Amino acid sequence: MDKMNTPQLSHAPLALIEQVSLDLAKKLDEYKSVKIGVRLFSEKTGVSERTLYRILAKENKPTYQTLYKIYRVIFNTSNESLLLELVPEVIRNEIKKCNPNKVSEKIQYHQDIETQMSYDRTFAEIYILAACAPITNELIQYRYGMSGMLTVEKMIEMKALRVTKSGHYSLGENQANFSAKTLKRLGLSLIEKYSKVQNAESFGENIIAFFADGLSEEAYDRWLQVDAKAFEEKIAIANEDKSKGAKRAFTFMVTDTLNEK
Repeated sequence: MDKMNTPQLSHAPLALIEQVSLDLAKKLDEYKSVKIGVRLFSEKTGVSERTLYRILAKENKPTYQTLYKIYRVIFNTSNESLLLELVPEVIRNEIKKCNPNKVSEKIQYHQDIETQMSYDRTFAEIYILAACAPITNELIQYRYGMSGMLTVEKMIEMKALRVTKSGHYSLGENQANFSAKTLKRLGLSLIEKYSKVQNAESFGENIIAFFADGLSEEAYDRWLQVDAKAFEEKIAIANEDKSKGAKRAFTFMVTDTLNEK
């Protein structure tokens, strides 16, 4: 492993919010001022300045995706499996609890894979297809032509794909965790291409739904809790052995306010 200049963070048994705030404040001490530090750190991490200020003030609990972004920069690594070994225990436990990706010694999570997916739609689609079930040369050439095969070669080089004994392609040892920005871009892309409005004309084919209303803070929080629980239940169903099958399916969930910020 390459020698890294890693900062010495406090591993005292602090609560999650206090730990992140402390570690962020220590990192910002490297800059001339907090204002400059927050601006530059925001650019490096992709976390908004508003969110960073709220973390410093201990006003909110960051998502596991935000934790990844922050600690990637603090520890200067895009290897997210290595990152889990470096972060304080309370951060590691939160990421493992909330991240839907499986933790395995055989899998390394790299930001490079996500970066590639964020601007290469073919790369992203092939990755998602392979995550559902092994894919063939025939399927790739049918959907993406020879350019798709070139993308597959790149993915094999990056170890995002591997060749199975049967000559098919499945996900490799290097995989991606997705930021909210990437999830939005990926979800919208898949919806535009694969969401079939004609299937919504009868039950049992798909679900397309929309609803908006004026809500109290308490009601909005309940909405978020319902969505989070539903998403967790979907993952639990997919992880059951009896659930494995040939139907490649996706779900994309968004609940937000009709405010621009």
